[in-house]
Amino acid sequence: MKLITNLNMKKIFVLTGLLVTSLLSGFVHASLMISPTRVVFDERQRTAKVFLINNSQEEKTYRLGWKEKHALASGGYRDLAADEVGPWRLSHMIRMTPKQVHLAPGERQVVKLALRRKKDMAHGEYRSHLFFQALPTEQHRVSQAIGINLNMILSYSIPIVYRKQVSIPAVTISDAQLKLNSAGQQVIHLDISRQGHASAFGKIQAYWKAHNTKQWQRVSVANNFAIYPEVAKANIELNILNGQKIAGRGQLKVTYDGQEEHAGKELAQKTFALTL
Repeated sequence: MKLITNLNMKKIFVLTGLLVTSLLSGFVHASLMISPTRVVFDERQRTAKVFLINNSQEEKTYRLGWKEKHALASGGYRDLAADEVGPWRLSHMIRMTPKQVHLAPGERQVVKLALRRKKDMAHGEYRSHLFFQALPTEQHRVSQAIGINLNMILSYSIPIVYRKQVSIPAVTISDAQLKLNSAGQQVIHLDISRQGHASAFGKIQAYWKAHNTKQWQRVSVANNFAIYPEVAKANIELNILNGQKIAGRGQLKVTYDGQEEHAGKELAQKTFALTL
């Protein structure tokens, strides 16, 4: 029997560590670039394109499908079960090609979407989420073969929206408070209410003006923020920009300005007096 010395054991641990690190880095840095990250069909538009780019260093295969999701008041989504899906599902009206893509490193692929509207559709906003599921790579299969289970198969989804005869929603910023998060950092908590049959989409910005000063300082910004029809009141937490701090007495101005299809429109604005 061959004895394993301490030196050999160290070599084994080092080699094992390097192997695991190498495998992990392959998954952690795997990336799929998607553009645009949101598609909105208006009443005249029938087709759209989504561009995919494999930004990793290895070949990738993605299976495309649909997810039905419910937006949460605090941000993000939860997946809907089949019996929870309501009449505003869009996926059954969209024809998608291709349904699976194989991309070499740096390769680009176009996914085509065709909207097939139905007669007598109710006025409102319809939405489903286009889902990209990464299939196991050869590297993942090798890792399983040697007994290392890296359950890091990545997936992505983007909202696909169709609006039929809807107006811009009415948006109100009802409350703003300055708090500390779990890391002890300042954050701004906002309550934003939305009314109407369409989602709001735009940039939220916060400006601070200390007492007895005239200049507003931008202290926070959140781009591409959506409030969907199922959310009547959104509870938002904004991080303070690096190098900025709110202290003492002053005014906090919050703006919500439309982007993309709402570009150039002020959705909401309100100024709050704060004393810290």
